[in-house]
Amino acid sequence: MTDELLAISPIDGRYSDIVDELRRYFSEYALMMYRLRIELEYLKLLTNVLRPIQEDKISIITDKIFKEFSIDEARRIKQIEKETRHDVEALVRYVKERLSEYGLSDQANLVHLGLTSEDVSNLAYSLILKDFNAEVLLPLIKEFVTELAKVAMNEKNTIMLGRTHGLPALPTTLGKELIVHVYRIMKQYEFLETYLFPGKISGAVGTYAALMEVFGKDTINILEKFIRKLGLEPWIATKQVLPHDVISRYLHSLSLLAGCLIDLCRDLWLLTMMGYVLIKRVGVGSSTMPQKVNPIEIENAEGNLEYSSNLLNFLSNRLLVSRLQRDLSDSTLKRNYGVAMAHLIIGIKNLRSFLMRIEFNRELMKRDLEEHPEILSEAIQIRMRLLGKNLVNELRRLEPLSPDKYLEDVKGIIESTGINPDEIIPKTYHEYIGAASLIVESIYRLCMNKFSRNEKAIS
Repeated sequence: MTDELLAISPIDGRYSDIVDELRRYFSEYALMMYRLRIELEYLKLLTNVLRPIQEDKISIITDKIFKEFSIDEARRIKQIEKETRHDVEALVRYVKERLSEYGLSDQANLVHLGLTSEDVSNLAYSLILKDFNAEVLLPLIKEFVTELAKVAMNEKNTIMLGRTHGLPALPTTLGKELIVHVYRIMKQYEFLETYLFPGKISGAVGTYAALMEVFGKDTINILEKFIRKLGLEPWIATKQVLPHDVISRYLHSLSLLAGCLIDLCRDLWLLTMMGYVLIKRVGVGSSTMPQKVNPIEIENAEGNLEYSSNLLNFLSNRLLVSRLQRDLSDSTLKRNYGVAMAHLIIGIKNLRSFLMRIEFNRELMKRDLEEHPEILSEAIQIRMRLLGKNLVNELRRLEPLSPDKYLEDVKGIIESTGINPDEIIPKTYHEYIGAASLIVESIYRLCMNKFSRNEKAIS
């Protein structure tokens, strides 16, 4: 029996292969590594300020310690933590051990000087989210939305029956309906790609007292520069904990992204139910019904995206509150960032997988349109009103018992006004799709110009 079969969470079990890349951001080992980076970078800062003559030597050694950090080294920290029952203190002792091994016992005295654990942890978590966002999430969104845009462009003239409230409404195109989702996802991408993650170093209650003992009157300026050098935006006024406002906004934006994708899942599911989407057979659809080919990827995607969205919303709202200067409830919650992100990634990847194994039943779409000529009634009543004839009530009274009977009745109503029906009734459904194709072309061009690499921009 493998470890995956013993996993409690499906993230580390059934879906582990899908999200394996997230281990370098959200595992216990990853958190240790990011915290270690902060401690070592801060030690360089201290050396630069307090003992500049030793700066080059410390820099070489700290870089070496970071590069040598492995799972075995992380196990050493866990071993120390059994004694300290404090994860950051265990890391601090580990760093001091490593410095002593290199003959730097005196410099080890500077490790964590003036800091509280939260100074290290908030920076580590912000860097984790920043790197995950840039290295995993944004590239995945880019790949998916580009593929979806290409499908939409290919189907820009594929006429289909548009439905409101589930009932026949007006002609539209498959491409236009898909490009709506492309545009929504692009908007979320644009928000995420420029997001600035926050960071703070302000001490145990946010007064900088211990830090001012170390750095003097220029403390805040020195620490702001340090935080910016890490690629984070300094947050000056804090409790012991960094206010979660900016991270909460990020998590809310991911929940919005998940919501956009859930909407796409449900539209594709309904199009599959109506027979407009055809799924290529892979594996077994049912243990008892041989004919079944099910939309399992989008159903799986929908479930994972809903779970992710709910967890993201919970975390973003709950973490806005910390009692007085701090309480520890946030610590256990932040360890679940990775759970929310993993389910989001699973959802996107399954949705992408579904998109790659479907085709469209254009003949069925065409037949459905021909069964519902009443969807042209809007065009008819507008054209008649422009000629000074209001036939809205007459058209409302018609019942589309059959396509031929409906068109015959419409022609009779128009003829009764002395107007030729052939000049009023659209000759094809394509005649009444408005700017659908232009919308697809416009958004597709935006998408390709933004995301295409090694290709000339589309003008």
